[in-house]
Order: sequence, then structure tokens, then C-alpha cells
Amino acid sequence: MKLVLNLIITLVLLSGCRPSEITIDEITKLRDQNKSSLVSFAESILPKILGSEFKRVETGVDKDNQNEVHVIYGSNSALTFNDPSEYRKVLTEYHSLVTLRIAYALSLHHFHRLSLSLSKPFFIVGEKNPETEIQEAEIYRTTMNQLDLVNFFENHSKFDPYKSPKLGEKEWVFVTEEIQKLWKVELDEISRVKVE
Repeated sequence: MKLVLNLIITLVLLSGCRPSEITIDEITKLRDQNKSSLVSFAESILPKILGSEFKRVETGVDKDNQNEVHVIYGSNSALTFNDPSEYRKVLTEYHSLVTLRIAYALSLHHFHRLSLSLSKPFFIVGEKNPETEIQEAEIYRTTMNQLDLVNFFENHSKFDPYKSPKLGEKEWVFVTEEIQKLWKVELDEISRVKVE
């Protein structure tokens, strides 16, 4: 009975931590008909893409005095279900998928850079105060030029970022490697995460 209960809890947590199932056709239609500002559109479409993982979107000026879009996303649970040896690989591949989905959705808006931050809660080891036992922290941040993203989608026009990739699928491995070559890692705290 306890095993069944744990399985049900795990499934509920996992289903709440994954982006919503939405098709490229739905996103394309919403994107192409949009007349709103970048922030208004992002605030309406990113929850459809990321589900409960969407935290917020901000715009500002980057170090080159150009427009930057900064999207913060991540799990709302301090629990981790990945194997410690695969944790970095799984997170960076997932970050690649989120990057591609967001970049496609925002591609008709004009900005210089897309900054994407993965933020999640963590258990603080040895903390005695229950109110501060779990704290949220940004663990990974990348930036990419919009022009690089536009060129990527032109060169991979048949690729559907909203189709869930299968583990080991050659096209997905290739696309992941390509997108990771284009981004600049601004923050990497993955190695500080203790996975048990």
C-alpha cells in the first residue's frame, strides 16, 4: 500500500513539473495573430508552454545597451528524481528544450538577447527553522542572441520543439548539441546541487 501511495505522489509531482502539451500549430497561430507587447504576450503564452514551471518574464537593457528578455522558470518542488550521474545532462538537455520552445514562441518580437534562468527550491542542509528549510535558488542561466535563434530555426525548419523528444533520438541529440553551441552560460551552479 505504501508503495502505491508513493507511486501516486511521484506521478502527481512529475505531471506538475513538466511543460504543458501544446502543439507547434497552436503556438504558431497564437504567435502570428498576436498584437500585444512582448511582455504581455510572453505572460500569456509562457504559462501555456511551461505550465506551473513558468515563474516570470522581465525585459531590460543588456550590457550592449540592447533589449534583453529574461525568462525565469523551474520546478516548484525541492524533490529531484534524476540519477546523480545524469543530473547535469538531463538539466541542460531540458534547458535546451525550454530555450527552443520559448525562442520559437517569441520569434516575431524584436529583442537582442534571450536570457533564460532555471530556478528551483532546495532543502538547506542542517537548517533548524522550518520557514527557511527550503529556499529557492537560480542554478543555471544562459543567454543567446535573437539573430542566432532566428538562424537556427531557418536551418532547422522541419524541427518541432513542441514534440516531446525521445531519449537517445539522433535528431534530438544533434539539435541539443547545436543549440548549446550557440548559448553563453552566464551562471552554472549545477555542481553545487546535492542529488540523493
